[in-house]
Amino acid sequence: MATGDRPDVSEAETQARQAADRLALALENVGFDVGRAFPLLIGAVDRGGAAVVDVGRVTARVATELAAVLSRATKRGITTTG
Repeated sequence: MATGDRPDVSEAETQARQAADRLALALENVGFDVGRAFPLLIGAVDRGGAAVVDVGRVTARVATELAAVLSRATKRGITTTG
Protein backbone atom coordinates (compact mmCIF):
# COMPACT_ATOMS: atom_id res chain seq x y z
CA MET A 1 0.00 0.00 0.00
CA ALA A 2 1.07 3.53 -0.64
CA THR A 3 1.15 6.22 2.00
CA GLY A 4 -2.11 6.50 3.96
CA ASP A 5 -5.18 4.62 2.83
CA ARG A 6 -4.65 5.08 -0.91
CA PRO A 7 -3.30 2.04 -2.76
CA ASP A 8 -0.36 2.29 -5.12
CA VAL A 9 -1.77 3.33 -8.52
CA SER A 10 0.02 0.53 -10.37
CA GLU A 11 -1.34 -1.98 -7.83
CA ALA A 12 -4.85 -0.58 -8.28
CA GLU A 13 -4.49 -0.72 -12.07
CA THR A 14 -3.45 -4.37 -11.87
CA GLN A 15 -6.35 -5.20 -9.54
CA ALA A 16 -8.82 -3.39 -11.81
CA ARG A 17 -7.54 -5.11 -14.96
CA GLN A 18 -7.65 -8.55 -13.31
CA ALA A 19 -11.16 -7.94 -11.98
CA ALA A 20 -12.37 -6.78 -15.42
CA ASP A 21 -10.80 -9.86 -17.02
CA ARG A 22 -12.46 -12.19 -14.48
CA LEU A 23 -15.81 -10.53 -15.03
CA ALA A 24 -15.48 -10.76 -18.82
CA LEU A 25 -14.63 -14.46 -18.61
CA ALA A 26 -17.54 -15.15 -16.25
CA LEU A 27 -19.93 -13.32 -18.56
CA GLU A 28 -18.68 -15.27 -21.55
CA ASN A 29 -19.00 -18.53 -19.59
CA VAL A 30 -22.72 -17.88 -19.10
CA GLY A 31 -23.25 -17.06 -22.77
CA PHE A 32 -22.69 -13.33 -23.24
CA ASP A 33 -20.72 -12.00 -26.18
CA VAL A 34 -18.81 -9.52 -24.04
CA GLY A 35 -17.55 -7.52 -27.00
CA ARG A 36 -21.12 -6.87 -28.09
CA ALA A 37 -23.03 -6.89 -24.81
CA PHE A 38 -20.45 -5.03 -22.73
CA PRO A 39 -18.28 -3.15 -25.26
CA LEU A 40 -17.07 -0.61 -22.69
CA LEU A 41 -16.11 -3.09 -19.94
CA ILE A 42 -12.75 -1.97 -18.58
CA GLY A 43 -10.73 -1.90 -15.39
CA ALA A 44 -9.75 1.55 -14.18
CA VAL A 45 -8.62 3.54 -11.18
CA ASP A 46 -11.01 6.12 -9.74
CA ARG A 47 -10.07 9.58 -8.48
CA GLY A 48 -9.57 8.20 -5.00
CA GLY A 49 -7.07 5.64 -6.26
CA ALA A 50 -9.39 2.65 -5.90
CA ALA A 51 -9.55 -0.16 -8.45
CA VAL A 52 -12.91 -0.13 -10.25
CA VAL A 53 -14.55 -1.97 -13.13
CA ASP A 54 -16.69 0.08 -15.47
CA VAL A 55 -19.21 -1.99 -17.43
CA GLY A 56 -20.49 0.99 -19.40
CA ARG A 57 -24.01 1.21 -20.70
CA VAL A 58 -25.82 -1.99 -21.57
CA THR A 59 -29.05 -2.46 -23.46
CA ALA A 60 -32.24 -3.28 -21.60
CA ARG A 61 -32.13 -6.73 -23.21
CA VAL A 62 -28.62 -7.41 -21.90
CA ALA A 63 -29.58 -6.16 -18.44
CA THR A 64 -32.64 -8.42 -18.44
CA GLU A 65 -30.56 -11.42 -19.53
CA LEU A 66 -27.95 -10.69 -16.86
CA ALA A 67 -30.67 -10.40 -14.22
CA ALA A 68 -32.06 -13.78 -15.32
CA VAL A 69 -28.61 -15.41 -15.09
CA LEU A 70 -28.07 -14.00 -11.60
CA SER A 71 -31.56 -15.02 -10.47
CA ARG A 72 -31.01 -18.59 -11.67
CA ALA A 73 -27.66 -18.69 -9.88
CA THR A 74 -29.25 -17.48 -6.67
CA LYS A 75 -31.98 -20.09 -6.88
CA ARG A 76 -29.30 -22.74 -7.22
CA GLY A 77 -27.53 -21.46 -4.12
CA ILE A 78 -24.60 -19.91 -5.95
CA THR A 79 -23.21 -16.91 -4.12
CA THR A 80 -20.29 -14.57 -4.57
CA THR A 81 -17.18 -14.51 -2.46
CA GLY A 82 -15.56 -11.24 -1.52
